[in-house]
This record gives sequence, C-alpha cells and structure tokens, in this order.
Amino acid sequence: MNLDLSEYMGAYIDGSRENLDTMDKMLLNLEQNPSNLDAVEEIFRAAHTLKGMSATMGFEKIAHLTHEMENILDKLRNKEIPVTTEVIDVIFETFDVLRTLVADSIESTDSNIDLTEISGKLTAIASGAPAAPAAQAPAAAEPQGGTEASAPAPAPAQNGGAGNIDISEFELSDFEISGLESAEDEGRQALLLKVALVSDCLLKGPRIFMVLRTLDDFHCDIVKSIPEVKDLENEKFDTSFKMVLVTDKSIDQIREGIESISEIETVEMVEISGSLGGAAPSAPPPAPVEAQPAAEEPVAPTPVHVPSAPPAAQPVAAAAPAVAPPPPAPPQDSGQGAPGEEGGEEEDDEAKEIIEMVQLVTFGMAGETYALEIHQVEAIINLVPITRVPKAPSHIDGVINLRGEIVPVINTRRRLRLPPLETSENNQIIILSFEEEKVKAGFMVDSVAEVIRLPETSIEPPTRVSESVDIDYLKGVGKVDNTIIILLNAHRIVFGKTAEE
Repeated sequence: MNLDLSEYMGAYIDGSRENLDTMDKMLLNLEQNPSNLDAVEEIFRAAHTLKGMSATMGFEKIAHLTHEMENILDKLRNKEIPVTTEVIDVIFETFDVLRTLVADSIESTDSNIDLTEISGKLTAIASGAPAAPAAQAPAAAEPQGGTEASAPAPAPAQNGGAGNIDISEFELSDFEISGLESAEDEGRQALLLKVALVSDCLLKGPRIFMVLRTLDDFHCDIVKSIPEVKDLENEKFDTSFKMVLVTDKSIDQIREGIESISEIETVEMVEISGSLGGAAPSAPPPAPVEAQPAAEEPVAPTPVHVPSAPPAAQPVAAAAPAVAPPPPAPPQDSGQGAPGEEGGEEEDDEAKEIIEMVQLVTFGMAGETYALEIHQVEAIINLVPITRVPKAPSHIDGVINLRGEIVPVINTRRRLRLPPLETSENNQIIILSFEEEKVKAGFMVDSVAEVIRLPETSIEPPTRVSESVDIDYLKGVGKVDNTIIILLNAHRIVFGKTAEE
C-alpha cells in the first residue's frame, strides 16, 4: 500500500487554482446577489476540496483557514446566519489570504502571513451567529465550559447541563410518552443525553457513528433525537446534540462509554422522572448508579432484558449472582430445584455464547449483502472528495485526508470485480485500521446498512458467490433470517495474499 505521491504536486497546483477561480467567480456573484445560496454552495464545495488537498500535501495554514471559512459558509447555506455585507467582506478577505497562501505553496515561498486577525474575524462571525436564531443547536459553542450556569435565561438553556433541558422541547407524541411510561413500568429507565463535540472536530460523521454504536452496545433505544439521527449521520448539526433514551444500563456506564470516544468534549445525562411533562430533575440519577454495586435484591432491569436474545446475553451474565431471588428470572433459570450449581452452568453457557458472537457492519452491493468485522472499523464517513494518485493500482480510487493522515480508498466493487456503479452521494467509506501493519484503508461501498451480531458457529467457510468474485477475498458466509451475509477478508483485499499463504 505504499503510494507514490511524488507526482501529486502537479495535481495539487491544477486543483487549487481551479478551486480558487470557482471561489472568485462565486464570491463576485454573491456580492451582487446576497440571496443566491447556490453561489454559497459552490464556494463551500471549492473550499472543502481545497482543504482536503492542502491537508494531504501538508499545507496546514491553508487547511486551517479553509476549515474556518467552511464553518461560516455552512451556516450561511443553512440560513443560520444572514448573508450581510460584513460577512461577505470577511469572506473576501479570507479568500485574498488563501490566494496568497496557495501561491506560497506552489512557489515554495513564505509570505509570513499571520492568521490571527482573519481567524479572529471568522470566529467572531461564527460565535455571533447563534444569538440570532433563538437557542438553536448552533449555540452549542458558547456554553461548553459552563454547564453549571443554569440561571442565564433563554439562549444557554438548550446547551446547559442535561438537567436544564425541558423534556417538552422534544415534543414527544402520545405514543412516545406511552412508550417511556411502559419502559419505566418494566424496570428500564428513560434518560436525557446531551453530547458536545470539540469545537474544531473536522469529521463529525465518524464520531456520531461511534456514539450510536456505543449506545447500541449498551442496548439503548433512541426515542427521539435533536437533530434527527439521519441529520446527525449526515453531519447536519453544529457541535452538540440531544437524545431521549430508554435503557437498563446505568448512567455511569453509558457516560464512560461515550467519553472514551475521541473528540467528545462533554457528556451530560439525567434520568427523566415519572412525570414526563416538566424539566428533568437532577435527583434521580444516583439511584441506578448505586443499585449495581449494592447488589440489592430488587434489581429489576436485568431480567427484563432476557427476551431480547443475543443482545441480552451480556446483562444476564452480569446479573447472575442475583438470579435466584427475583421471580422474572425463569428464562435463564429454568431448573427451579438447583439455584446454585445449575445457575452457574447456565451462566457459563451464556458466557460462551457471548464470546462466540461476532459484530459485523453490513452493506449491499450487486444484489448481495456483504460484511466487514467491526473490530477493524475505525470510522464510517460519507463520501468526500477523493484525490487521484498517479500509478496507483486500478482498484484504488485515490486518497483522502483523514485528520492529517493520507488514507487510500479502495473501490470495493472494482476489487471484487462486481458490476460498476456510478458514484452517488449515498456512497460511504468504511475506514479500517490494520494495527500490525500500521496502515489504514478506506473501503468505498454503496451504502452501509446496519451493524449485526452473528454467532461464530453460524459462519461457514467461503463459497463462490459469483464467477467474478475471487474466493480468496472472502472469509465466510453466514445467514440472518433469510439473508445470506458474505463476510469479506479485509486483509487480503488490502494486501493481497502473503508469502506464507
């Protein structure tokens, strides 16, 4: 996977000049017609492409400035801030600085430009924007460090601690409220969650995927999200989001799981009281936290999770010491005459089942369902500009910049010799990490479907799925309901066959 980037400078020069020309034309258009959001969109795309190219080449000043410019353009196109003369002037000034920096990068000169002043102007516009729309998500940037200040009226209310969020702002339907009440009756708890990313997070999509994956691992049901989950996955939010969850896990467990994800700045959670009409109180949260270490007999949430098959295995095993007293435990303790030894044997059986479960990320291609093992997946991102690399293998579409790292992108269809499909905005890139080789690679797929769990015992040796697909690129075949899951051998797809094989 060693890619020769020595000839990339020529592509960078052509691309950067083309994008600067686009920005120049569209800025003039925008100045003449401030309501032209199509021009804003064109400038945003050009800035985004220039950012990726310059970061790949190591031109950090250009990458930093285009990122800040992108933030403003994103707010403009989403109508979070108005297109005013002042804003256009600052964008023009930013563009002039960018043009000088690009010229320096091409001519190997240094104009010694200090970005402090222009960055300050861009930051001022960005931080001042949320004040206009009443307490929408973009206001997250201001109160990230001061969650305790719940007094300062309307604007910070949405971005204060989770305990300051009024459940009514989620506008839950009668059906959703009924579901929350039923969950509480069953021993599960309803929680409010607020997560804030660091202000300079460049790849919000992967962080959202990892948060959602963590919630799934803890068997959390998302009742409602602000913004909606689909918008979160498409990075259509500022730096924070809120959710109503139902779970039988403790607040501390979920919080620690999310806090372990990089680029997460704050995680705030609070339990919703039995009355779902008012603001969530701060008193209840300690209860579930104390319930676990105390091992009190009325630990009801654990048996409730039993009916949900594989996902329930983990909590059932954790609750085994307290399985004898509660009546709801029959599903795991069918032999009533031997609560001691038989319970231990069944616990061992379930522990084995947990070990044998494999988590897979699935995606469809050419009418089949393929999968990759999730333990190698570092991120899933939406399609971003891919830079072609001279002399790269035919199955490599090019490279992307992933937070300063150059990551090759494999066209998975082409590698497997499947029928080609025109690239669309629905395509996604699965970033895999190969720790032993210290290499990362992106697999471009049609669209990620879901994360599933599959017992290892249900995965059979690979068989030929079509005349074109090389069986060496397959690791196994499993089945979920009536769907065949084709597990790919990611290592061979990236590195080919090794000498030992």
